[in-house]
Amino acid sequence: MFPRLQFLTLDAAPRTHREQARVALEGGVRWIQLRAKGLAAEAWLAEARAIVGRCRVAPATARALLGEAAIVGVTLNEPAHLARCAGARVDYAGVGPFRHTLSKQRLASVHTAESLAALVGAAAPLPCFAIGGVTAADWPAVRSLGAHGIAVSGAIALADDPVSAAKTLVEAVGG
Repeated sequence: MFPRLQFLTLDAAPRTHREQARVALEGGVRWIQLRAKGLAAEAWLAEARAIVGRCRVAPATARALLGEAAIVGVTLNEPAHLARCAGARVDYAGVGPFRHTLSKQRLASVHTAESLAALVGAAAPLPCFAIGGVTAADWPAVRSLGAHGIAVSGAIALADDPVSAAKTLVEAVGG
């Protein structure tokens, strides 16, 4: 089963992607997605290799837990996006946005509690991660809407103390 917290690195952050991964790992995050839309393919691969190296060192059990297969996720902003899953093996879905966020340039419409719950329900049995401006304090409400977990970028990448921010998020979701 997936951890309840996923951290997505952020291009527009004061720290490099590698540094963002380092502080997130130090704060207890065990699932990191390199989201570097502004990097050329060769630079992205270099970042990915470096971050994978950090991840392998930080949680020694990660590979044992996840196995060798790739993890594939899909973003669902509305019910019509469920067609993205048709005929494909998808492991999880990011659903949202939960609220307005500055880490996304073309933000879809923000969900109400009812519309987010309906989207999570429609995506079942995929584990869904609420994304878009989610904070540690939001976890109980998001969980009550059926989300498996939360996915964050700016909550860690833009925090003054990203290690503490990561720790707070990890504690909020229960590990």
